[in-house]
Amino acid sequence: MSVDYEEMADEAKQRGNGLFIKKSYEEALVCYQEAIGHAPSNHVLYSNTAACHMELAAAGFDPLVKLECHARALQDARKCTELKPDWPKGWLRLSAAEFECVMSARKCAERNKENAKWDAEGAKDAEPRPLLEPSAELAPVVESANLSGCESSCRAGLAMDATNAALRSRLQQLRDEAHVTDSEADQALRDSENAQIVKAEGNKHFAAKQYAPAVEKYTTCLSLDPFDHVFYSNRSACHAALQDFEQALRDSKRCVELAPAFVKGYSRLSVALYHLGQYVEAEAAAAEGLALDADNAPLQECLRQAQIETSESPEVQKQMHKLRSDKRQDAKLQNLLKGLGNNVQMFNGSDLSGMFGGAGGGLGGMMGNSSMGGFGGGGKANMSDEQMRNMARAMASAETKSPDTK
Repeated sequence: MSVDYEEMADEAKQRGNGLFIKKSYEEALVCYQEAIGHAPSNHVLYSNTAACHMELAAAGFDPLVKLECHARALQDARKCTELKPDWPKGWLRLSAAEFECVMSARKCAERNKENAKWDAEGAKDAEPRPLLEPSAELAPVVESANLSGCESSCRAGLAMDATNAALRSRLQQLRDEAHVTDSEADQALRDSENAQIVKAEGNKHFAAKQYAPAVEKYTTCLSLDPFDHVFYSNRSACHAALQDFEQALRDSKRCVELAPAFVKGYSRLSVALYHLGQYVEAEAAAAEGLALDADNAPLQECLRQAQIETSESPEVQKQMHKLRSDKRQDAKLQNLLKGLGNNVQMFNGSDLSGMFGGAGGGLGGMMGNSSMGGFGGGGKANMSDEQMRNMARAMASAETKSPDTK
């Protein structure tokens, strides 16, 4: 009696599918690997094991565990596309696995750098923190992963299905990670008509001050047409409203690169630079925009605000940026406490001031009564610009006069 290995593989696969739906990813992985043992040339099974590894990575916290899961997903996704190169879903799996593998490797490298710094600054007899390095088996996979390979996978899948939204989104994710994608290939994929439809949805969210959903819509617009500078301008404004000024700066720079004559791009750029404490650069960006349109009111205001800061010494500028950043953080904490509602009814204003910022006690006391201020009294969240400027000047003066201890 002959053994039907295909039937055995399908039975194991179905068990795996049931477990995957239940989010039992480790058990599902075992079933899919069993199925591969029966049908090693079935590309779908490798796609499924890659999906399990990706889910296990998403559920983990240890950066090395996540990296190794992503590396295993990359291995299996590569096998899938090797077996079935004309299957778009395989390229989607591969692009996702390679992208996440690169990101995980970066995080491990950052953690290793932090650990080395902590070890250098710690006690001499303390045990050094171990390096986060993948196993010898997976190290070559990690080393081979790169964003160019991810782009190639996206292109391979889009060659078969140019409308695939997930692959287009992955390409935009690469651009947002500062990877320079193939401009000619991007031009061939432009879908301006649908991008404008999604833009209208983003504009509705923006008008309603729903900035996070608006970011998602404008990102989708860019996945459809990465050459429209307005999408970058709009997304920059959303990031600024969300106080994510690094992202706002990235998008405003790209906007200006794409359309150097677009005046609004310079106001977006100036605002982002200002909030990152780069006041000299903010002034220059505003001046550059005003050279195109001298009567532009937003740019005139950007220039005025930046010049207030650039009239101060670099030391005062540095302290003003720090105080403004602290003020934003204090405001966020105050809003968080307000949002807790009934959960904090047991505390009155003086209770909170004692806990968080009163002189001689609580977290504010432990931190030198600095940025925490005092939630009952407002702290830096309620400081005026004039108060912050006086404090910044005093701090800069004290720093200048302090003796060199090195």
